[in-house]
Amino acid sequence: MTLTCSYTLCAAHELYRPQASEAQNQETFGACANIHGHQYTVDVVLAGDMDPQTGMLINAYNVDEIAGTFLKKNLAHKFLNKDVSFFKDRPPTAEWIAFWIFSELKTKFPVGVTLKKIVVHETPTMSVEYSGM
Repeated sequence: MTLTCSYTLCAAHELYRPQASEAQNQETFGACANIHGHQYTVDVVLAGDMDPQTGMLINAYNVDEIAGTFLKKNLAHKFLNKDVSFFKDRPPTAEWIAFWIFSELKTKFPVGVTLKKIVVHETPTMSVEYSGM
């Protein structure tokens, strides 16, 4: 069984590689080489067996305490390039954001509840999934 909890938050970033020239960054990242923001939606997908006593995989309130608190504290209303140490040496692409969130949350859930994947929706038409592989 899987359970998905979704979180919507705003953050800003700019995509560039410090070792590349401004022209190379513009060619690689286009307009995204400039500072801009997104209203991200992050899906936290958990897997496990339903507890027959509660009828739940995990209480969504507990997911909010773990994942929601992490996302609000570390991602919401941040300038990712400067405010999140993980992105000091890598561009905060949706791919890296999904990887980072997965890495941070994978051991935070109770026994029997596995983080299956993180989905980062950067825009309504573009998303990235990361499942730890």
